[in-house]
Amino acid sequence: MTTTDHPEGISVPNDAWIRGGSKTQAYISPWYVTTIKHRDFDDQQGELAEALVTDAVEALHNYIPRTSV
Repeated sequence: MTTTDHPEGISVPNDAWIRGGSKTQAYISPWYVTTIKHRDFDDQQGELAEALVTDAVEALHNYIPRTSV
């Protein structure tokens, strides 16, 4: 997540927060993937609605090369 509005970023509306939230407008950058560290579980920002997470994952697929089996 970021507070920077990028052209292909996904806006996180206030009502998408199930728990927690952001004092500043937040965005998901679906092209930026990272691993979750143990320390991240101690300081969580919140929880997002499943529909918004699904949209972000679907957008991520546009950045991942598709392979044939």
